[in-house]
Amino acid sequence: MRVGQRDAEDLDPYIETYNRNRPHRGRRMEGRTPYQVFKKGIRRPRTPKKSTKKEVKTAA
Repeated sequence: MRVGQRDAEDLDPYIETYNRNRPHRGRRMEGRTPYQVFKKGIRRPRTPKKSTKKEVKTAA
């Protein structure tokens, strides 16, 4: 067994717990786990769309 492979095997349980079992309090996480957010997506606040039409002024 190579050292790198053994290290990865040691980290797998930690990463699994961190991403799937431990709720996070980060921005827009709402107490969900990173895996839940990844699967469902992050709700982003709606921003009003800017008008793409340009106003044309006519000389009077």
